[in-house]
Amino acid sequence: MKTAPIIDTTGFPKELILLLKILGSHSLDESHFVDVDWNKFLDLAFHHRVYPILYVRLKEYTNTSIPHTVIKALHSKYSTNVINMLRLSSELEKINKEFLDLNIQSLLLKGPVLALKLYGDLSLRTSKDLDILVSPHHVTQAEEILVRLGYETEEKDQDAINIRKRKQYHISYVHPLRLTQVELHWHMSLELPGPSFEDLWERRITATVSSSPINYLGNEDLLVYLVSHGSKHGWFRLRWLYDIDQMMSKDMINIEKLKQIYKSDGGQHLAGQSLLLTSKLFSTRLPNQLEILTHNKRSQKLAYSALFFIKNKVDLSPDGDKHILGLHKHYLYSLMTWKQKLSQIIVYLYPSPKDVLLLPLPKSLHFLYFPLRPFLWLWRSLRKESESEGKLFKLGR
Repeated sequence: MKTAPIIDTTGFPKELILLLKILGSHSLDESHFVDVDWNKFLDLAFHHRVYPILYVRLKEYTNTSIPHTVIKALHSKYSTNVINMLRLSSELEKINKEFLDLNIQSLLLKGPVLALKLYGDLSLRTSKDLDILVSPHHVTQAEEILVRLGYETEEKDQDAINIRKRKQYHISYVHPLRLTQVELHWHMSLELPGPSFEDLWERRITATVSSSPINYLGNEDLLVYLVSHGSKHGWFRLRWLYDIDQMMSKDMINIEKLKQIYKSDGGQHLAGQSLLLTSKLFSTRLPNQLEILTHNKRSQKLAYSALFFIKNKVDLSPDGDKHILGLHKHYLYSLMTWKQKLSQIIVYLYPSPKDVLLLPLPKSLHFLYFPLRPFLWLWRSLRKESESEGKLFKLGR
């Protein structure tokens, strides 16, 4: 019988190991700061979105080996993040008030409230946008509010062939003047939709951090969401794992409640992966009943696979390296249960927004998108290949 792969960091660059030690609150001496490439250290700090914590920790060090320019660079990003989090908080309050006025039940998934909840300080966590979950029945109303507040989306034709229900679980809106982004969710994820909105609402926690009450996920649902989100991205940002470290260190989880959620919706292997990575990378102490999840062979294998995305500063955007994207696609497939794999095949066969853009059809002929799907996909692929060759030809000239 094959043994589970060992989770170790011996192949990690020195700068990443130093970053992990600081985040894990390890005792450090002069030797840890010798021969450090500080530019690489800063690059990793910004990539993993953990620079606020690093700044707060490092500014207290009297170690003369840390260049002043490093502290200055971290402070600059830290200050920018404070302004961004305050802006997001203000925007959240406006949107939340509008939702409350129209009796739209909403749950904040991440953002400023999460920073306060896990870190006790708005400035210690970064957030790119506001992730707000509403009931599928209230999506249209919620969108109307966002539009009224000045938000715009590029995904205006998504409902042309009822694409949303099959291929999406959220839609992105951006405010062109304030440059704030909102992701409006009606499921927590596509691969693992999880509990119903009604169940999540029943287990919600209400915060009083603003003039209006803000509802967000209960602790156990929050952990499930963070695990689902981070595992899907291969944990390529350490911030996601550090969120889980904070939940564990604050003893926020009712293990019986968590067991109940996972019993209903599955995903224990993902929880085991995240807890194993967190305990190994940050020396996080896990409750005995949760540590059992890390003994699962599948969880251990998935944790080992994720080390590649953590160790290498990867870009998983559509414009990223094709080899890396291929590895990530294979990794994603390994996360899924057989039911999820079958569901993904069905979703893939369903028409996409790209099909609508490539071949606009009158509403009476929308049914044709289904049999035309393979041909439209081939057409896009050939056109993309032709465009790439054209660019290479121009460069060659």
